[in-house]
Amino acid sequence: MSSEPALVNRRTDLPRCTSQWTEDDLETLQIAVVQSRAYTPRELLSCIVNETIERRAARIKDHLMKYMPPGLALIDFDDFYSVQHDKCRSILYNSQKLPMSYRFRVEPLQEFAEDAWRQSFQVHGELFCKQLIYMSWLRETGHTITDHMFLQLFQHFTAMFGLHSITASCQRPHTSTVCGMEVSSSPDLTFYDLPSCDKDNSKLFAVCRVQRRSEINDIPLQPSSKRLHAERQREITHLDAEVIGQHGGDLLVHYASRSSKQQSILGLIVQGTNVTFSEFSCTAMDYEALTQGTPSFPEGTGPQIKFSKPYNILRAEDRIHLSEPLLKLGFLQCTL
Repeated sequence: MSSEPALVNRRTDLPRCTSQWTEDDLETLQIAVVQSRAYTPRELLSCIVNETIERRAARIKDHLMKYMPPGLALIDFDDFYSVQHDKCRSILYNSQKLPMSYRFRVEPLQEFAEDAWRQSFQVHGELFCKQLIYMSWLRETGHTITDHMFLQLFQHFTAMFGLHSITASCQRPHTSTVCGMEVSSSPDLTFYDLPSCDKDNSKLFAVCRVQRRSEINDIPLQPSSKRLHAERQREITHLDAEVIGQHGGDLLVHYASRSSKQQSILGLIVQGTNVTFSEFSCTAMDYEALTQGTPSFPEGTGPQIKFSKPYNILRAEDRIHLSEPLLKLGFLQCTL
């Protein structure tokens, strides 16, 4: 969605804006993109260690699975383009005139402290469903479905679990030094660590790129022998070189602003209603080499980007794997 102009530095040949990066730019920086294995969200979020919040997220996830709100249970579609407007509308609005307020109501937990979370889940659950109803109606009446509509749908979904995000239009591009030059990044969504931000420093948990559809990453027409070997062992086949490069650039540029509550920086890639988790890990010494333009990492070392498989927020089975990591991030986001 972001559209910064591409200004190329002749010495490094790196675009000045991450929206123009590709996987080749990450390869130039010797940032390893792990595609031979899909990691679970739980594995990627292991960079955040907070046992109290982990127990809290696991407890609420189990409670949600046991007492699934009927509205959320009824949202079970293969993808957005298989959503029937009438069926989707009936989730909130039905001929029996039953109040819609119970559709996303979570049964009370024993802990009184979770009441605020329950109320937030209900409010944003209804907004998530309303956005889906609206988008399905637009599609069936021949209107264009935009990236921004999917962005809003994802914002409502993550807000159900306590996450608050800021869109690119509401913030200035973030800049950082890469190879001795300033590179800017404007992720479509940014998840800030708001309690830790001050006038001099912004701290964040994750950055996110959004697009309407998922494209399979085809093998390059003239691949190198190294890349061809990697292609044959790939598990991550749903991300193309452009998405990987742009998102990897976002992670790198924002790395120094990551929250002190995590060891590496997290990312999310939204393709329609599919969400992929990512993690960029880097040592202080390696990061300094990247900023100075002197990356030279021995085989098996250096910065890495890892990905999960895609999870569909409209599919009930996939949401089982999404609820706990999103709850964990949501609780961390509001913790001092």
